[in-house]
Amino acid sequence: MKHIREQYEETLYTSALTDFYFSGLRVGVLDIETTGLNPSRNKFILGGLYDCQTKTLHQFFAQNRGEEAMALAGCLQALSRLDMVITYNGKHFDLPFLEKRLQTFADQLAYTAYDNPQMAAAASAEELRALSAKPLPYNLDLYLVLNGHSPVKKLVPNLKQKTVENYMGLWQTRADEISGAESVALYDAYEKNADPALEEKILLHNSDDVLQLTRLTKIIAKTDFHKAMFHLGFPVKSLTIKKIQIQRDALVISGSQNRSPIDYMGFSFHDLPVEISLTRKDASFRIEFPVIRNSGAVIIDLDAAGLSRKEFQRYPTCDSGFLVLEEPVLQEQELRSISDRSGRHYMEINHFIRAFLELFLESIQ
Repeated sequence: MKHIREQYEETLYTSALTDFYFSGLRVGVLDIETTGLNPSRNKFILGGLYDCQTKTLHQFFAQNRGEEAMALAGCLQALSRLDMVITYNGKHFDLPFLEKRLQTFADQLAYTAYDNPQMAAAASAEELRALSAKPLPYNLDLYLVLNGHSPVKKLVPNLKQKTVENYMGLWQTRADEISGAESVALYDAYEKNADPALEEKILLHNSDDVLQLTRLTKIIAKTDFHKAMFHLGFPVKSLTIKKIQIQRDALVISGSQNRSPIDYMGFSFHDLPVEISLTRKDASFRIEFPVIRNSGAVIIDLDAAGLSRKEFQRYPTCDSGFLVLEEPVLQEQELRSISDRSGRHYMEINHFIRAFLELFLESIQ
């Protein structure tokens, strides 16, 4: 197994919008190569991970299918040091593929590490066992952000990564010209003769995908990012929000605990009768906030939740310690002129959730 390291001066797109959700997180950009789409029978052969803090691109390359376990271990160890990873369709492919292959190899990796120095250098047996139980970092999947929360989808023929790169004027920065399917064919040939030229093409295809995705993050500016985060979830310290629901009488959020999961049960916080449940066994959490319904609007009491009014005063929907999360949808003729002011206020909802979780986590430390 080869671990290739290269330095690049690539910088993620940042703004007040991204800082609102991700400030202070250790971030990486990931793309993997496999021999097919089904992790039950296909192999992981190459993982490219750009560490945005050290500006280092790591590539973990299995020079043959027999080295898959070692390459997988190296890639997952590097991922475990991150708080967040950016992918393109990674929620439905890259990360589930890694998890499935890890599940398949976990016992074998732990056993082999004791008598294989190359494997032991990648990770100790104890660490490899822990990898199978440790959640992967929060995944910002740019494909899902574009697919559901951006007008760009209507302006391009498809949402393939290379198509979107061309739309953003990034085609000149890509040296690779092969497809993922061609990469698999090259790998099959490489296994037979270990031709350095083939290896270079395979590694270039992966490194270009990773670096181009790093550059593509600026497309966030062309999305309704607060709405995307409401639907796709976002991290708050040791928790990752996966689902947000506004029900008849409650705002409900649920997700996972990422570090040192605990058991906790509570039925109030400050003056708010909020139900809070954290479960160590499956590293999950669920919180149910009561909301006020008034003339079709959904309102939260900031004072009762123990939150400072000052933090929310910039919102026109905040008044006298009450924050409007959702308003009744206006009539069609009114929507034409002020559609942005109707319905759910995604930024306010996400801000309230983040502020409450930070306050709650601080209280139980």
